[in-house]
Amino acid sequence: VLKNNWVKPNKRIFDNTKISDHFAIIPTTQAPKSLSEPEQKLYDLVTRRFLAIFFPAAEFLVTTRFTEVSGHQFKTEGKVLTNPGWLAVYGKEVIDEKPNKDGESSSTTLVAVAKGEKVKTEQVIPHALVTKPPARYSEATLLSAMEGAGKLIEDEELRDAMAGKGLGTPATRAATIEGLLNEKYLVREGRELIPTAKSFQLMTLLRGLDVTELTAPELTGEWEYKLSQIERGNISREEFMREIAQMTQIIVKRAKEYNNDTIPGDYATLKTPCPNCGGVV
Repeated sequence: VLKNNWVKPNKRIFDNTKISDHFAIIPTTQAPKSLSEPEQKLYDLVTRRFLAIFFPAAEFLVTTRFTEVSGHQFKTEGKVLTNPGWLAVYGKEVIDEKPNKDGESSSTTLVAVAKGEKVKTEQVIPHALVTKPPARYSEATLLSAMEGAGKLIEDEELRDAMAGKGLGTPATRAATIEGLLNEKYLVREGRELIPTAKSFQLMTLLRGLDVTELTAPELTGEWEYKLSQIERGNISREEFMREIAQMTQIIVKRAKEYNNDTIPGDYATLKTPCPNCGGVV
């Protein structure tokens, strides 16, 4: 890094405007001594990440290839690593050839061929596939989803306000999930997090009362946007708090003024009757 003069004061690496209460973990000039195996692996992980950020970008030659066989065109997409850049820190001079569950290579590396070059079809194997629903969240995948929640927002200003923030902070996201588990809105089954009937009831209640703002990440995006406006001096703290108080009053008013006996929702009819009165549930 020093030999190639890659340490430069650019904002991609050094940006004082993004300093917050959480500072990056970086190695010091003191060489480690007598580390255990887990400690050595952790130190190596942090050090490589620290060094990699100063390296240039990895360069790939992206390729889209159409191969015609008996009048049918087959599209192949892949890439060729031409300059490893920061990947060299992790020892990746070439793209790894990792086999998938079928024993075939899952790498997108393509063999170079000239335009119009003849190819030979060695075998044709049809694969009957079906689409699968998304996997249930684990704690790790839910934390990632919370971190990138701002990407789901359509409004560009709100999405930019949540860029790099998401729902909660790195210090509060895990506590939020634990709170949902403690209050029985979620349960753990192995590594998966399963929503309970209590959580469905809450969502049905909020939507039935037309309090949809509490169920969407746009609310967090709007608050983050307002906070950024306060930082720039465009709006005052008092104005922001007044808007929150008004929203709270509206939500409470909707709940108090709801007169129907039931909350509208997508309810299922059970085959088993009520054990007390014998009525339909």
